Amino acid sequence: MRTSSPSALVLLAALCLAGCSTGSGVKWFAPATWFSHAPAGAVDRADATQDAARTAAVKAAQRATHETAEALAAAPASRPVEVATESNASALALLDQAAGPLTAADLATIRKQVSGLLSDNAKLRADAEKARDKTRESDAALSEKLARADAAVLAAGAKLREAFDRENALANQLRGQTALVWILGAVSVLGCAAYVYVRFALGGIPGAVGGALRTLRAKNPEAADALTPILDSLLNRHEQDAIAQHAK
Repeated sequence: MRTSSPSALVLLAALCLAGCSTGSGVKWFAPATWFSHAPAGAVDRADATQDAARTAAVKAAQRATHETAEALAAAPASRPVEVATESNASALALLDQAAGPLTAADLATIRKQVSGLLSDNAKLRADAEKARDKTRESDAALSEKLARADAAVLAAGAKLREAFDRENALANQLRGQTALVWILGAVSVLGCAAYVYVRFALGGIPGAVGGALRTLRAKNPEAADALTPILDSLLNRHEQDAIAQHAK
């Protein structure tokens, strides 16, 4: 009797070398998991880049708010200036809390730039305006960098979801293959057990068939006589003689 044991063993070995893990579940013995962490790693890197870009943007907004506070402090008193000062002070407090206080050097640079912008000296004002233009260019670059980081996070998240769906489908497939292995294994074991029983307990196939035919002839001779021609048409002369010996 032939079984599917070699095929089952090959499939079982393949399953042992397979695995699914979108996160950090890399296993040295499972090549399928060696690179499965890549999508999650891309998300982590995108998140880190986004955090850095957002921190830089908040810091730039904090410096700009301090510039506004310095300019409003030098403005003539008026109701609009009073409202703007109060609103700016509230924003400044939140930004200082979120980003941490500016250094003394940063504050000195801001005061110097605002003083130059408000100066009646043409050269000082021109230098301050040039410095402010560079600052605004830097702010624009930070904004673009943050926008790119936001888009990268969304793209990495989409790829991670795709990888998760793909590996979930693979996991379902592997579970189905594992079930098939167990089924084939159970069938093989039952087949081997049946072969051993027939071969050694009943004296082989001819003995089993002959014994069954003898029992049938004792209980129902007509059925046994009807079955004998059918067996003769299916079996060769050697098999017929062996069954006939056991049927006596």
